[in-house]
Amino acid sequence: MSRRAAEPEPPENHERWIVSYADMVTLLWALFVVLYAISDSNPRKLLLVSQSIDRAFNVGILSGATSGSPIFDTGGGLAPGFDEIRSKNFAAISESLADFSAKKDFANKIQVKMDTDSVIISLSDNLLFDSGSADLRPGSQEVLLAVANQVRDLPNPLRIEGHTDNVPVNNPDFATNWELSSARASTVLRFLNEEAGIPAGRLFAAFFADTRPIASNDTAEGRAINRRADIVIVYPTQEDLERATGAQAPR
Repeated sequence: MSRRAAEPEPPENHERWIVSYADMVTLLWALFVVLYAISDSNPRKLLLVSQSIDRAFNVGILSGATSGSPIFDTGGGLAPGFDEIRSKNFAAISESLADFSAKKDFANKIQVKMDTDSVIISLSDNLLFDSGSADLRPGSQEVLLAVANQVRDLPNPLRIEGHTDNVPVNNPDFATNWELSSARASTVLRFLNEEAGIPAGRLFAAFFADTRPIASNDTAEGRAINRRADIVIVYPTQEDLERATGAQAPR
């Protein structure tokens, strides 16, 4: 009686490596997307990329319990948060313009402040304009060029503001302080665009007359502080981010 022949062993599967390879390619793709995102200092694009990655990985791999992305959050993440970007810009601009002011002996005539959604460069009106005039004084161009050098390479919009004190204007060219503050804001805006080379699409003007004082108008010193031109570096607010993403931004 013949013995039954042994069944041949199944051939070895040489394609199992494809699974591991596919996992590695997916992880590399995610890595390069993150690296590309953090190389871009535009906060709006950064938020969009972080949300897209969170959704692609089904929330939990890049998202913490507070629905924020640890990779993109301030405090240990790979990319700076919006507040950190604004703070770094504020520090750099403050230091540079303080050095410029010291060399030119412009004590307290150039001030840099930070708000929740902006960095504000305040220029005393007598640095730029004669009393009641909207024409740039000789030498004021150097001041505006120094400011332009600090903001030219930033991606942010720039709001150029005109402010006055509460003393009625005494000039036939301007009916009220509204017209004077408007003309001064327009003059600064045009210089930044036409002479300093800042794109017009980043610039817009606002004028407030005496409605936004930062000191008392009861003293000559206070009125001098209130007469100013502000160059405001605008950063996105929470509402801006929500509109840009078309959805509720992380809180």
